[in-house]
Amino acid sequence: MSDVVRWALLGAGRHPELRIAPAVNAAKNAVLRGVWSQDPARGAAFAERHGAELAYRSLAEALDDRDVDAVFISTPNALHAEHAIAAARAGKHIIVEKPMAVSADEARAIVRAARENGRHLGVGYHMRHHSVLREAARIVTAGEIGDVVYTTAAFVLHSFVPSTIPNSPWKSDARMMGGGGALMGMGVHVMDTLRFLVGREVTRVAALSDGQSSERPLDRLSQICLEFEGGAQAHMMCSGRFPFSRNDAVIYGSRGRVIAYDSVDMNAGHGHLEVTTPNEHGGISARTVRAAVPDHFVAEVEAFGAAIAGGSPFHADGIDGLRAVEITSAAIASLWEGRRVAVERSEP
Repeated sequence: MSDVVRWALLGAGRHPELRIAPAVNAAKNAVLRGVWSQDPARGAAFAERHGAELAYRSLAEALDDRDVDAVFISTPNALHAEHAIAAARAGKHIIVEKPMAVSADEARAIVRAARENGRHLGVGYHMRHHSVLREAARIVTAGEIGDVVYTTAAFVLHSFVPSTIPNSPWKSDARMMGGGGALMGMGVHVMDTLRFLVGREVTRVAALSDGQSSERPLDRLSQICLEFEGGAQAHMMCSGRFPFSRNDAVIYGSRGRVIAYDSVDMNAGHGHLEVTTPNEHGGISARTVRAAVPDHFVAEVEAFGAAIAGGSPFHADGIDGLRAVEITSAAIASLWEGRRVAVERSEP
């Protein structure tokens, strides 16, 4: 295989329309081979708009295409496991949108299928590829602010998507979503980002939402407190109910602070860091770090292609996806049961 990855998109909804297809077309090591949608007419129109060579008539046709190296799965959450396992068995490398699956059992099955078939597996946590957040993680890992004590982040989706591209109906279906609304749509991103920034595993969670009931099982605003190995704590919030959110991440250490401004979001091209530490004179030293901020969806596609070609490991991989599912499962249990819940970690 050449260094150029030939992609098939599974799913032709709003997210691949606005983010994934444009990213594949902009990536220097990718080409959009084809797209499959459960609605053939929608798939054909999508393929024409984005310059895909083919609009597949079935999932089997897409997975049987020998000119496809990798698939990007953006189908409903509850179908991720079925489609990812089928793709691995067909010999395709895989990025699966978050959440990787709707249960830990399904997530483990995906990881096993990729391993057994020698395929690369990634999860669509695009914030892992945001240069500002990556620099924040590097500063924390280097020990510049000491031991992490507390961190907080918010993600309120306020991109004002054109009304001509509405949310798919399945996003109002609790079963297809996997039991969470804002939590599955945005919260899983924040969970993964906090885990990435702190560099430790989550051990327990306590969650609160604007309503979990049999009549309205999907949250529209959720808050979650997380405990990490080693004692660090975190608070996160996710919603889509209000505009003008400060989608920042703040990491407090034993000897300093890092603020990642305006970086926990879908939109590319913005964000910067402020790093505050004591100085040698007993005062405060603060500096602004302005890393280049390319489109992190393009960076995600290019990084996966580089991993396939034998470069550095991909962020985030299947184990990262599994850990996020385990955390999400504990958070949903906490919402329904009204108590702090331990995160049960397992290996594939």
